[in-house]
Amino acid sequence: MNIIITESQYKYILLEESTNSIGKTLKELKTFTSRVLKSTEKQIGLDLEFLITWGTTIGGFIKPISDFIKDESINISNTDLFLILSGIILTYFSSNKEYLNKVLLKIKENGLVGVFDKVLSKTENLEKAFLSFIDSLGVSIHKSSNMLAYAFLIPIIPDLYEMSSRSLNPNELNEMVKRIMSFGGISLSGVLIKELIQGIVKRFKS
Repeated sequence: MNIIITESQYKYILLEESTNSIGKTLKELKTFTSRVLKSTEKQIGLDLEFLITWGTTIGGFIKPISDFIKDESINISNTDLFLILSGIILTYFSSNKEYLNKVLLKIKENGLVGVFDKVLSKTENLEKAFLSFIDSLGVSIHKSSNMLAYAFLIPIIPDLYEMSSRSLNPNELNEMVKRIMSFGGISLSGVLIKELIQGIVKRFKS
């Protein structure tokens, strides 16, 4: 028996698939950040719980860095990997110099300074490329804004690229933004997230 669906039903199914994929990614980012910070807490005894509040956005930045380390076949344990990522987090997303210095000291004790420097250089390249991309969207954002506010977008860009092949009506876009906001750990307003998604989709269409 063949089941016939309307075009609007088909578009809704596609939207559900994209939204579910994005939702799964955002959830995984927060979980990954929590694992990284808890590992470092156990190693050094630092209370990094305050950073988990922004787990989704932090994860959006450090997960690609973690993938880079694995792709480069850098032979380190997960414990050392998480220590290095914690150093990146504290370098970019915290003003607590005391905590950063303690993590850097532990990195030195573990003989990971060379690896950390290589990862930090890659991180700087990612930051420049991502901020240049955001800049090119023509969305009104504060130039002084911390990258923390936008980093959650990095891992979901492939999903947004896929969405650019079809048109989203305002209701569909609002529903997607609503679901993204529901995951927490995102400091942007719904209005700005909507503008960013529209800008990214428009960029891919051009």
